[in-house]
Amino acid sequence: MKKYGLKTIKIDLIPVLIEQAPLPVQYLTVERLLSHEKELLNRLRQEVQHFRPRERLLESQREDGLWNLKKNYKIEEQQKSMQFFLQLQNMMQLLDFGCTKELPAIQKGLIAILKNQKSDGKFPLLQHHQGLALWLLVKYGLAGNPFVEKGFRWLTKRQRDDGGWLSPTMLAEGVPIKTASSGIWTTLIITQAFSSHSRLRNTEACQKGAAFLLDMFLKNNHTTLFPEPDAWNHLYIEYTENGLFRGGTLRFLEALAPLPNCHGHPNFKKALNWLIDQQMPSGLWPSIAGRSIEGDFRVTYRVLAVLSEIDRVG
Repeated sequence: MKKYGLKTIKIDLIPVLIEQAPLPVQYLTVERLLSHEKELLNRLRQEVQHFRPRERLLESQREDGLWNLKKNYKIEEQQKSMQFFLQLQNMMQLLDFGCTKELPAIQKGLIAILKNQKSDGKFPLLQHHQGLALWLLVKYGLAGNPFVEKGFRWLTKRQRDDGGWLSPTMLAEGVPIKTASSGIWTTLIITQAFSSHSRLRNTEACQKGAAFLLDMFLKNNHTTLFPEPDAWNHLYIEYTENGLFRGGTLRFLEALAPLPNCHGHPNFKKALNWLIDQQMPSGLWPSIAGRSIEGDFRVTYRVLAVLSEIDRVG
């Protein structure tokens, strides 16, 4: 699979990202793809610490690690759920701003996420929120933490016979859960959490989730999470209610890239070839394939990162 890696790209895009992309993308690009350039890395690390949107978000954090909701909800359970979701949104944004768990504010934010966990390992909201929370915790370096491991065990117990996951409330009314197949995007988010964990990526749960996804590539989802046919073309991820779970074919590849046994599957190759073909004349990739007029720097960084991951494990 080496021929599918970074060498596939005709234009060297690393200089383009370093010179033209927003500061956090510049930093992430150098950290991921040019980490040997210590002087450049240190300079960008210093600069990104003073990136104003990052400073603003950190300044607005409360002492307990949470952020204030713009709206208060009368039902306490709903209030807790919305507070938890806001926590995921902001902590994901801070991750993309180059923050690490060495920062006291991030430590507080991570503790605030873990405080939402019930004794059985469940976090608020639905199963794809559980998957995203665990992915975030692993990305911040908390793989192996007992609470994080408990959260993964909760998901493992709920994996279905087809290898996927399904939140019953996301089914259309009248659809029996016993005969319904698992949700594609719910399974994608959860499998990505497992595959990002160096030990759990080798478990049966992760491998079964990956097999389900490979079978479902380009199929329409039947739950309320992105049922539209072009969901696979939405390559961007953003910090909105649904945007956190977007990513389409690029996220599909990001979830499966750490699993070398998936790389030879026809649908993995098909997804990869399609993604490479979406490169625009500018050299960048679009946020929505077939619809965006301009390239997206963040999506382009993620494409290069996934190609580098395929090179690394292939």
